[in-house]
Amino acid sequence: MGQGKRAYSSPRREAQARETRARLAAEARRLFAEKGWAKTTLKEVAKAAGVAEPTVYAVFGNKAGLATALVDLVDEEADVPTLVAELQASDVSPRQQIEAMARHRRRMFDGPGDIVGLLYEGSLTNDMLAAAYRDGEQRGDDGRRRIFSSWPAGTLREGIDVDAACDVCSLAFGHETWLHLANRGWSSERIAQWVVDLLCRELVNDEVGAAES
Repeated sequence: MGQGKRAYSSPRREAQARETRARLAAEARRLFAEKGWAKTTLKEVAKAAGVAEPTVYAVFGNKAGLATALVDLVDEEADVPTLVAELQASDVSPRQQIEAMARHRRRMFDGPGDIVGLLYEGSLTNDMLAAAYRDGEQRGDDGRRRIFSSWPAGTLREGIDVDAACDVCSLAFGHETWLHLANRGWSSERIAQWVVDLLCRELVNDEVGAAES
């Protein structure tokens, strides 16, 4: 009985492929940050990484595939485990949870904010990047929805339900909001503090907020 052709696997070849992929991703990130989504070409990325242009297509498929390959770095560089630990700490108050979310958003803006900006810019013209950007926004909404739903009754200000709280957060934590304020000279520390003050004022019942201060 005949056997199919055996797949050939070389540890050295696999290591070289991983190194090439990482080098392409690093150069793409640098060029996207310098030139933006629209003005960066795969030919430029290939040249910067020292490979032939067809190699980029073979590894990532197209420019959108290359951009979305950077998404995993967002959670990694923003340190999601720290956020989860802070949100789930014992006896953590609503204000402390809001502060933890703002610190996480600041880490994201200061670190992989270039990737978030890339996805936002690309989402305006590319369906794949639009889906990736929406997915990130949805994951943020889902996480905040779980937090607000866990708060005791009466914690949210009267007239504000969980959906409305998430809507306010989408503005306060939105990339466009942070970028707008940064372009007006605000530091990320100042933006984060403004977000905390805004959300505590708009979302948290006065009596609860007074008890925490």
